[in-house]
Amino acid sequence: MDTTGVEYLDKIEVSVDFLAILYIQGYNAKREPHPPLLKAAKRAAEEAMPLVKPMAICKEFPVAELNEDKVILQNGTCFNIGPKISGWWKGSKSLVAAICTIGNGLEKRLMELSAKGEHTAALNLDIAGSVALGSLGDQVHQLICSRASAEGMEMGPFLNPGYMEWPLTDQKYIFDIMPASSIGVSLNKQCMMVPKKSVTVCAGAGVTKAQEHFNRCRHCGLGKCPYRSTSPAEDGGLQGLHGTT
Repeated sequence: MDTTGVEYLDKIEVSVDFLAILYIQGYNAKREPHPPLLKAAKRAAEEAMPLVKPMAICKEFPVAELNEDKVILQNGTCFNIGPKISGWWKGSKSLVAAICTIGNGLEKRLMELSAKGEHTAALNLDIAGSVALGSLGDQVHQLICSRASAEGMEMGPFLNPGYMEWPLTDQKYIFDIMPASSIGVSLNKQCMMVPKKSVTVCAGAGVTKAQEHFNRCRHCGLGKCPYRSTSPAEDGGLQGLHGTT
């Protein structure tokens, strides 16, 4: 594997907002949690922070061909992204790929809590881990976009295998070209990442038409997903929870 050009991002500081934990559980300004639930979310956010070890790697790969349903890199790697993503990435001169993880410390703690029968605490901590991973992914996203903007390039939406028509099995091709093991991440036979709180993201660089304010949740078929992102106008926002005791 050629590791030339791989950037290691291990200085990113993530945050875990207890309001985000509550939001994922279905609470917002229209449906506020009872005080015990609020305290549990705050406790999970606090417990998660020392367990989170954010790390990421990213690399840019030149694109040889982008047709109606595939993107083929100059190194021969072919991703079966499907027509929708192909359209969003139209004009891409390169593909930026990243792998992000918060490590396995939080996962070990989840196993301990579950073994003790503390399932509610485990659930809250599990959600806190997802919030931390989301914070890491957002910062990696912003870093890549700011660099592209400085070079006068537009970035396509950041997506990953398993989204829409892009088969999850293509995950193995990302692991073929990225040194995931260098940050402690591996792929099992089901193409799921280990540790679980890890994610891959890819985006076309140099697209001919920017997808401003792209919301991947609006194009996803999982309408009842608890992690579904909506606008504050649709869900009542989280601001009403600030100051709640």
